[in-house]
Amino acid sequence: MYREILPVSIIVLIFALAMYAEPMVKTNERGEMMGHWGADGQLNGYVSKTVGVYLIPIVTLIVYLGLLVIPRIEVYKQNLEDFADQFWGFKVVLVFVMGVIYVATLLPNLGYWKSTDPIIIIVPAISMLFFYVGHMLNFTKRNYFIGVRTPWTLADEKVWEKTNKLAGKLFWICGVLALVSLVSPSDMLLWLVLLPIVLIAIFASLYSLWEYKKTKRMHAAMMERRDRKARKK
Repeated sequence: MYREILPVSIIVLIFALAMYAEPMVKTNERGEMMGHWGADGQLNGYVSKTVGVYLIPIVTLIVYLGLLVIPRIEVYKQNLEDFADQFWGFKVVLVFVMGVIYVATLLPNLGYWKSTDPIIIIVPAISMLFFYVGHMLNFTKRNYFIGVRTPWTLADEKVWEKTNKLAGKLFWICGVLALVSLVSPSDMLLWLVLLPIVLIAIFASLYSLWEYKKTKRMHAAMMERRDRKARKK
């Protein structure tokens, strides 16, 4: 558990920043702070001060605690242990990215960042997460929580491996597209960041079904050849 010191330290820093920044957060006449920006980087929503300051730290903590529980309830415990280093790295990267997103949304409310556009920080952070997920998927073993989990990947180890390695490459592409969105027209941001994730989910599911059926056909053909040879004898 000593390795958990790093992600826990990041979470502690996020909460420390929240408590330090809360008295200095600038609010409007209703006591609300800036809380939402559009794809064009323009402010388009406010939230209560408490929600704006503490929501991301609390969500980060809850997600991290959920990730800690996974190894305890996973059916394929040994499989999860086989890529424990990559899974630990995912926890570190995830809480770090959440911290970056938090800082990006907090700075405009502290008056330190006149552009009030956190997108230019948030998108590279999300891109980092995409790249790491792509890396991790190359190492995942069959389990119920981490990776591309469909009925067909869970039913066959080879289908799992092929599908997740393909998804890993696609996540790297998503990371590149996210960075490209920074120099693209603002109306392209959602298309370049969110749409590829949806397409990956759909394509990976269909690909796992195709691989599963192909594996079954190959297995059936092998059994048929074996039966023919046995009959000839």
